[in-house]
Amino acid sequence: MTEDRVSPGGRRQAVAAGFVAVVAWAWAAPVVSASAQEARPIAAGVPVAATLSPGATHAYSIELGEDMFVYGEAVQTALDVVVTVKDPSGEALGRFDSQATGADPFVFETGAAGTYVVEVSPYTEEAAEEDGETGEPDEQSEPDEMGEPDEMGEPDEMGQPDADAVPGGPYEIAILVAEPVATDPEARVGQMIRVYDGSDRPGGVVAVVRDGEPAFVRTFGMANLTHGVPWERGTISNIGSVTKQFTAMGLLLLQADGKLSLDDDIREHVPELPDFGTPVTLRHFLNHTSGYREIYNLLPMTGYNGEDAFPRHKAIQVVQRQPDLQSPPNTEWNYNNTGFILLSLVVERVSGRSFADYMRERVFEPLGMNDTRMKMVQGELIPGSAQGYEAHKSSRFRTTRDLASSAGAGGIYTTAHDLIRWMRNYRDATLGGEEAVRAMATPAVLESGDSTGYGLGLGVGELGGRAIYAHTGGDVAHRAYLSYFPELDDGVVVMSNNASFDLGMGGRIARLFFADDLEEDEDEDEAVADEGDGRMSQERMEAVAGRWVLDAQGVSLDVEITTEDGQLFFQAAGQPRAPVQTLSDSTAAIPAAQASFTFHFEPDGTTNAATFRQGVEMEMRRSEGRDLTDEEMNAYVGRYYSEELETYYEVRLGSDGLVLHHLDMPPTPLAHRAGDEFSTEFIFLATIAFHRVGNGQVTGFAASNGRTKGVWFRRLR
Repeated sequence: MTEDRVSPGGRRQAVAAGFVAVVAWAWAAPVVSASAQEARPIAAGVPVAATLSPGATHAYSIELGEDMFVYGEAVQTALDVVVTVKDPSGEALGRFDSQATGADPFVFETGAAGTYVVEVSPYTEEAAEEDGETGEPDEQSEPDEMGEPDEMGEPDEMGQPDADAVPGGPYEIAILVAEPVATDPEARVGQMIRVYDGSDRPGGVVAVVRDGEPAFVRTFGMANLTHGVPWERGTISNIGSVTKQFTAMGLLLLQADGKLSLDDDIREHVPELPDFGTPVTLRHFLNHTSGYREIYNLLPMTGYNGEDAFPRHKAIQVVQRQPDLQSPPNTEWNYNNTGFILLSLVVERVSGRSFADYMRERVFEPLGMNDTRMKMVQGELIPGSAQGYEAHKSSRFRTTRDLASSAGAGGIYTTAHDLIRWMRNYRDATLGGEEAVRAMATPAVLESGDSTGYGLGLGVGELGGRAIYAHTGGDVAHRAYLSYFPELDDGVVVMSNNASFDLGMGGRIARLFFADDLEEDEDEDEAVADEGDGRMSQERMEAVAGRWVLDAQGVSLDVEITTEDGQLFFQAAGQPRAPVQTLSDSTAAIPAAQASFTFHFEPDGTTNAATFRQGVEMEMRRSEGRDLTDEEMNAYVGRYYSEELETYYEVRLGSDGLVLHHLDMPPTPLAHRAGDEFSTEFIFLATIAFHRVGNGQVTGFAASNGRTKGVWFRRLR
C-alpha cells in the first residue's frame, strides 16, 4: 500500500510534503503595491491584498515570541505564488506551494523570539524543474511542493525586473493564527491538524484511547467536498495496510479450525504458483519474508499507476512470471503486498466463502465491528464513507479511486470506534484467544537470528520504553495509523482522506497524551546534547555539499545537498528542495520533514558518511557519480526489453545526458551513481544497474526499488 508499516515510534513521509488548503476570504483587505525589497509589517488576523510586479519578491515581517505556533495562507487569485518563511537569523524554515489556485497554507513554529519574515514569490516552471517538480502530481505519489522561491529577473537598464523572466499578478496573504505552542495535549492536536481542518478541505479523525476506552476524539475537515459532508465520529474510511493484521487474524482462525497451518507451503492452496525449489509458507507472507516480487512496486515499471484496475488473480500471474525468488524465504524482511493479496485467495479457497463474507462473519461481527466491511471491487459503493482526495495544481483537489484488488493487503473500510473495538481484542483476546494474539505480536526472527520487528501483519517494537503494536496504512489518498500499548492499555487511531496527511502525527500524539508513561528516546537526548551553538560553519557547509545516496529501507535514493547564501538545502530525487536548519557543526534538521542528520567528519575536515533520522536511522553515503563523456554514455544507448513484464524502455543520449524513455511515462534523466549504476527520479526505478559481458559491451540492465529487485531488461539493440 502507499503508506505501509510504521517502525514503532517512527514515521515516514515525503520530504517537505505539501499541504493543501482552500479558504474563502470574507473580509476586506488593505491593498499594497510593492516590489518589496524591504519587509513590510503584517499583523496576525489582518489580511493583505497585493500585486507582484513581474520578477519581484514581497517580504512581510512579524514580531513573534519564542515557541509560537503560526499558521497562514496565501490566496492565489491570478498568480501562483511560493511562500518562504525565514527566522530572525535569516535562515529558511520552510517553503510552501501546494497548488496553483486557491489558498496555499504555511505552518511553522518559532524558536527564538524576534522578527520573522514571510516572502512571497511567483511560481515559475524553471524553479519547479530546479526543485524536482515535473508537472502535475503523479497519481501514485505525494503531491509536489515547490521548494526554492523563484529567481528574480535581473534588473534591466532602467532598474526594473525583466518582465519576461517571472510573471506578476495579484494575491492575498494573512497570518491567521499566531499563538503559543499549546502545552495541553488536546489543544496541541488542534494546532497539529489545523492545516487539514475546514469546510473546504479533506480532513479526518483523531482518537486517543485510555484504559481501553476513547478518552479524546476530534474530527476535522470534510469527508466529501462535492456534497459538503463533514467528517463525523461515524465516518467510514479506508485504512489501507492497517488491514494486514485483520487478514492475519482471519488465517489464525482457520488454523484453529484445523483447515490450514501457517506453515503450509502456499502451493498447497494455490498450486498454480511456481515451484522456486523451496517451500514458501503462509507465515512467510504474513511477516514479509517470502522473497516474492512486490506487486505495487513492480507494476509501475510497466506504466501502471495506482488507480489502474486489475483483478486479484493478477498477483498469481506476477509471481508466475518471476524467474526466481528475490531472496530465500526468511532471510530478508521486505515489505510485500503481493503475499497478502494471495492470502485473501487462500482464505476463499479454504473457507469456501468470499473473502468479504468470511471477514465479516468471522472477524468483524464477533467484535461488534458492525460499521466495518471489506471493499472487494474498485468503485464499490460504501455508504457513509469518506471520499479520497489528493492535491491538484489546477483544481485544488481531485477525487481518487482506491488501489485495485488490494483485498487482504488493504481494502478495509471502517470507523475510529470500530478500530477501538479491534484494539481491545489485543487486551481481551475475545477473538482468536490469547494464543492468536500472542502469535500476531511475536516478531519474526530471520535465519540470521535478527528480529524483524514485525509479527503477523503487525509492527511490534518499543516507543518510550513501552511495548507498542503499530501499523500505518495508505491507499491512493486515504491514510490511517493505529497503535496500541499493551502495558498501558492505551492507543491512538488516526484516519484521513487527504493524500498529503502526515502519518507521523500518530506517534507524536501518543507522545503528547502518554508523556507521563513514556521515556524520552535516546536519539532525542543525543540531538539535544549535540545542538551546541546551533550553527554550522561555512567551511563545513561546503564540506557537506554535494551528491549523496540515502539508503532508506531497502531503497537507494539520490540526494543533493547545496549551500546558498549561508543556507543549506536538501533535495531528494524527484522531490522539492527543502531548507536545512543547522543544529551544530555536524548536525542539521529538515523541519518540514521531521527529519535530522549527522555528518561524520574525518580529521582532515571531509565527510563521506552521515546518519539520517526520520523515526528510524538510515545511512547516507557520498555519491561517486560523475559527468560521463559522450563516448561513455553512448555505450548505454539502446532499446531494452523485460520478458517478465513484457515492457520496453529506451535509453537515449540528449543534450543534457542519458534519458530513459517509456510510452506511458515522461522522459526521465539517468543520474550516474557509480560504475555502471544509475538512478532516476521515479521511486520504482530507484536503481538501474547495467550489465556488461567480457568485452565490455552492455547487454542489459537490472531495475530495482528495494521491494522489487533485479527485474531484468535485455538489450535489443
